[in-house]
Order: sequence, then structure tokens, then C-alpha cells
Amino acid sequence: MVQFEKNRKYFGNSELTADKVEKEVEAGLELLEGVEHKIVSVFGSHSIGDDEEFSIHAKELAKTLGKKGYALCSGGGPGIMKAVNSGATEAGVPSIGLKEALLQGEQGVGDELFTHQYGFEFMFVRRFVLAIKSHALVFYPGGFGTLNELFEYVVLMQTNILDKVPMICVGREFWEGMFSWVEEKMVSQGFVKKEHLDLITVVDTVEEVIEKIK
Repeated sequence: MVQFEKNRKYFGNSELTADKVEKEVEAGLELLEGVEHKIVSVFGSHSIGDDEEFSIHAKELAKTLGKKGYALCSGGGPGIMKAVNSGATEAGVPSIGLKEALLQGEQGVGDELFTHQYGFEFMFVRRFVLAIKSHALVFYPGGFGTLNELFEYVVLMQTNILDKVPMICVGREFWEGMFSWVEEKMVSQGFVKKEHLDLITVVDTVEEVIEKIK
């Protein structure tokens, strides 16, 4: 029988939980209101090193977008996220880090990389704030967390709950096997409509990302 050692602190005091959620939503939206630039949010693995291919790619993308006047937003951790915020900082544009306060593996990135930052306890609030004011969502290779974000946003756009914005996955070799499976198993059996799969574009180069955002 499940003892709910972790879950109980939330459902055991619903008033406190609801109050915390409200405060985090309010703080996140106030942070976004303070950013006048158009925002591009970027997602990806926290475990990729600074000198690895996709980190270099993400930093170059952030610098390029920054020079075009975009602010950059990430989950505020290491790996792809650090690369994005580093690129934004070098470009001199708003660099937003929306951190997950309870994930130890995503801590340790210096405050100097951020013009705006906040630490969330509730991951669903963090995902909401990461996307709600973004003009494009870019996904680099990552783990379950990255997939969770990708498919949550697809569902919200598929169902017309959120406005449709470009959703771009970087790295054809990494992503295309998964999307081939979705088309073969899900589209072919009617679980997903082909036009909903078309909400996502898979690319390789910085130039392709920029063109899709334009």
C-alpha cells in the first residue's frame, strides 16, 4: 500500500498548497511582464557538457536570436539551458532562467547569466510560465523532462487551449526515429491527426531554426 510520504505534504494541506501555487503563478507572470522583448524558450538536457555539439549549437542560436532582438528563456539549469543563457548574456538581451528549486541536478548556474530568474517548487507552474508568453519553443535532445515539456505543449496547441507558435526540434538524427514511430503507430491508427504532428518541425541548423521562427 502506498504511504504517500512525499505526496501527503500537498494533499494533506490543500489550502497551503493552493496558496503556494497562486504565489508561484503570480511571480512568474510578473517576471514575464517585465520583459519587453519577444521571448524564445529553449529546452533540452541538463547533463550535456559546455563543449558538446548541442551546447555549442544552443549558445550560437541564442546569440543569433539575441542579435535579432529576442529575449531567451530556459529552465535555468546547466547543459543546454546554461548554453542558452550564456548566449543571451553575450548578446546583451534579457536572459531568463525559470528554475526548478527541488531538482539538485539543475542547480549551480551562476546568477551572472540571468537578468531575470525565479525558482519554482511546482513543475507544472514552471512549464506554464516557460511557454505562456513565448513566440517560439525550441527543443534540443534531452530526457523524460524534455519530452514531457514537448508533448504537453503539443497537446495544449492541438486542443486550441494555447495559441499555436513554432515548435522546433533540433537534431534530425535524434528526433526522427521517435516521430517516425508516432506516425507509424499513432497517426496510422487514428490516435493522432497528421496535421497535429505537423505542429512540430525537425531541423538541424541554426539558420533553419531562425527561418522557422520568422
